[in-house]
Amino acid sequence: MTKESSQPILEVDNVDMVFGGLRALDAVNLQVRVGDCFGIIGANGAGKTTLLNVITGYLRPTKGKIVFDGVSVTGKTPFQLAKSGMGRTFQITQPFVEMSVLENVMTGALFSINGRKRSIAEARAFCDEPLRLVGLADQAETLAGSLTLGAKKKLELARVLATEPKLMLLDEVMGGLTRAEVEEISEVLEKIRDSGKTTIVMIEHLVHVITRLCDHVYVLNFGRELFQGRPDDVIEHPEVIQAYLGKPQTTNAQPSGT
Repeated sequence: MTKESSQPILEVDNVDMVFGGLRALDAVNLQVRVGDCFGIIGANGAGKTTLLNVITGYLRPTKGKIVFDGVSVTGKTPFQLAKSGMGRTFQITQPFVEMSVLENVMTGALFSINGRKRSIAEARAFCDEPLRLVGLADQAETLAGSLTLGAKKKLELARVLATEPKLMLLDEVMGGLTRAEVEEISEVLEKIRDSGKTTIVMIEHLVHVITRLCDHVYVLNFGRELFQGRPDDVIEHPEVIQAYLGKPQTTNAQPSGT
């Protein structure tokens, strides 16, 4: 089955999110198909993280619904969604700093959809693949608190992978990284994408990362859809360029005479 013919794994249907007098999301509609790497971009304050919080159950939408894997999950808790196969990373990494890298990833394996079926030994063995995929196999016994920020981001990805997600949602996984670390994480995400193990939705400020990794890009602007489409079409769209770079200033001033 091709991506174009596959069914949506995630549907956001006419979602509003209102905080007092602030409308953070306004009639948002999107579909993510099985196997996609789906990018969400927008300027600061566009509503990207609010949208992710609604999808993952940290916020209940004021209006509209979320459909995951064919089932309405509006109002489900983050824990319930994790058990159903939805995994998420956060902008600020929060590993268990006094536990090893392997022990951190084992928490994902033990509290996943299949976690109750596993013994400690089985969870330990299961974590070999996520650690290898993100490039942390050689640091499995290292204390998580001693890792660099880039390695902590890899650890967060490995821990989510250990939950066996049907859908991974990544909230600015490149935030705070050096150029070299961005390249490393991009390569990791390419491996995860190409493994076919999960569908990816990623929020990211670095447009070159989005265009490199994503099949489809959705642009938010002040809580509303500005444009969506293939990466090349998105970055060439004049309204998207204006939203990111600002409208060029014009002047009616005449050149002074000699």
